Amino acid sequence: MAESIRADDPSASPPRRERDPWRRFALIFAALAVASELVYYGVALESALFQSYLAALAKISGFILGFFTERVSVRGTYISSALFSVEIARGCDAYRICSLLSAAILAFPARLRTKLWGLALGLLWLNFLNFVRIIGLFFIGGYAVEHFQASHEIYFPIFLICMTMAAWIVWVRQATRDAIHREPTSA
Repeated sequence: MAESIRADDPSASPPRRERDPWRRFALIFAALAVASELVYYGVALESALFQSYLAALAKISGFILGFFTERVSVRGTYISSALFSVEIARGCDAYRICSLLSAAILAFPARLRTKLWGLALGLLWLNFLNFVRIIGLFFIGGYAVEHFQASHEIYFPIFLICMTMAAWIVWVRQATRDAIHREPTSA
């Protein structure tokens, strides 16, 4: 007859703890987010490559603005026209929202292929929204300058954070739907 193990038996081995996938996700996400911030503040901001990236943002934004307003000029990270002038500086980039979305996608338990398409589409989406933000701020500065500061520091950052979260939620729903449809059902 098999003996049952009593809870108060010191020779009994403790029950095996199952791994909590949400704890694993949170730890990986936090580690990737911190690493990203260290790269951003410790390496990227002072690099010539980052300045080139900001200048490229200004150039692309100036090109887009050229469709909507006359005589747009771009010099380095400065965009100007008769309507308004703005500098693309640290914080005008989409690096941080892209890195947070990337960390969330990479930390989530999904197939590599699913993660890769999520990263590709998510980063394209967030960069597109960042151009919308830059163009929007340019016109707010030109036509409603009294709303520029609040739009720059409050409204657009909240909008981008919400869109980052929405992109991740949409991706998680798709990734988990794919995983549910792959699992065999029991008869």
